[in-house]
Amino acid sequence: METVTHDVPAQSIRFKDRRLTKRIQKTWKKTASGFLPSWRDIQSLDIGEDWENCFAVDLRLSDGFPYFIFLGDALCHLSNLYLSGESRWEMNLLDIATGKMDEAALNRAPKSYGDVLRLEDGRRVLFRSVLLPLADNGVDVTHVFGAINGKGV
Repeated sequence: METVTHDVPAQSIRFKDRRLTKRIQKTWKKTASGFLPSWRDIQSLDIGEDWENCFAVDLRLSDGFPYFIFLGDALCHLSNLYLSGESRWEMNLLDIATGKMDEAALNRAPKSYGDVLRLEDGRRVLFRSVLLPLADNGVDVTHVFGAINGKGV
């Protein structure tokens, strides 16, 4: 099987500033106020340009792979940025960002993740993400809302 690579310019791996994940988590926490917010609650928020680096996954429709119901404009190219390395060579940055969704859902709490990742072409990215559980009824986790940021290093 031949691997197809996409030529992604270096500037396209620049993300929002490092405070993005903290801002999104703080907004989620305010919205939660004692219960898990719903996807509808999150959609009603005014988080401005930060939407570009956010995503949402419907866990009920995810069967082995995340079922994205929202993917910010700045994140669309991440599915073309594959990682190099022994155990992750076939993974892309979105796979890494959503890889801990189950943990966030089971713990019903935010899950942050950060790492320096090496892309297939040798470039390195300082990568941060946050995963935030959502519940249509305020209790049972049905969705995960997340944000990704980072920079080339």
